[in-house]
Amino acid sequence: MVTLEGKAIVVTGGGRGLGRAYSLAAAAVGAAVVVNDIDAEPAEAVAAEIVAAGGRAVAQPGDVAQSKEAAAAVDRCVDEFGAIDGLVNNAGFGMIDAFPPGEEDEKHLRRVFEVNVFGTAFCGSQAIRHMVRQGRGSIVNVASGAIAGSQQLASYSASKAAAASMAMSWALDLQGSGVRINALTPMSITRHWNWDLISDRAALPPAERLTPEANAGVVVFLLSDQAAAVHGQIVSIRGGKLALVTHPAAVEPVLDSTFWTADDVAVAFDETLADRQLPLGMGRVRLEQVD
Repeated sequence: MVTLEGKAIVVTGGGRGLGRAYSLAAAAVGAAVVVNDIDAEPAEAVAAEIVAAGGRAVAQPGDVAQSKEAAAAVDRCVDEFGAIDGLVNNAGFGMIDAFPPGEEDEKHLRRVFEVNVFGTAFCGSQAIRHMVRQGRGSIVNVASGAIAGSQQLASYSASKAAAASMAMSWALDLQGSGVRINALTPMSITRHWNWDLISDRAALPPAERLTPEANAGVVVFLLSDQAAAVHGQIVSIRGGKLALVTHPAAVEPVLDSTFWTADDVAVAFDETLADRQLPLGMGRVRLEQVD
C-alpha cells in the first residue's frame, strides 16, 4: 500500500482545487502537510480539515512569486516537522485568461511567469537545499498538457513548459543524490477552467474523471518511497488516462552534412523532413529509444 507515513510535505497553492486535493490526499496516507496559498483563508481551512480528521498540518499563506515567501513555506515545514520530504509545486496563474496573439498586456504576462516559473524555481531551490543535506526527498512540478501548445494561452503554456523543463534539468543535476524530481500534467475542472477555450465539450472525458481528487493519486505515488525508481519523468493523468509524456527528442532520420546551405535545407525538407512534421497539440507516439 502506498503510504506517506512519517513524511512532511509542502503543497503550494494548496488551499483550493487541485492543490487542496493533493494536500488532503497526502494527509490521508500519513503525511504532515504545510498548506501554502496566496490567500490565508483557504490555506487555513484545508489545514484545519486535515487536523480535524486526525492528521497533521499547518497553513503557511504567502505568494511563492516572492522568493522570501517561497522560502518561508519550505522552511516552515522543516521548523514544524523536522524535515521536508516532499514538495508539490502546484501554485499557478493564467490558465483562465485567454489572449489572442499580441493582445496580452505586460502586467499579466509578467504575473504568469512570476508565479508559474519563478515561484516554482524559488520553492524548488529552497527545498533542494534541505533535501540534498538530508539525502532524500521528492519534488513534483505541476505542469500542464498545455506544454504542447494551447490556443490563446501562449504565456501559460510556455510557463508550464518551463516548469517541466526545470524538473528535467534538476533531475539531471540530482542523479544519485537521493532527491527525485518529476513533473505532472493533470487535467481537472476547477475555478481556473476556461470553458470558452473548449471547442468540443463532447470530446471531454466524463465529469467524474475530471475532479481534482481524480488527479491526486499520482502526486501521492510520486511523493512516496514506492516511486523510488521514478526520476526525471513527465507523468500525465488526463480524464482517467495515465501515461508518460515524451521528453524532447530528434525525429529519425537525422540528416548529416558538413555544411547546410539554405538550398540544402530546402531540398532536405522537400525530400524527407516535410513528411515527418509532427501534428500540433498533445498527440501519442510509440516509443522506440534509439540512444
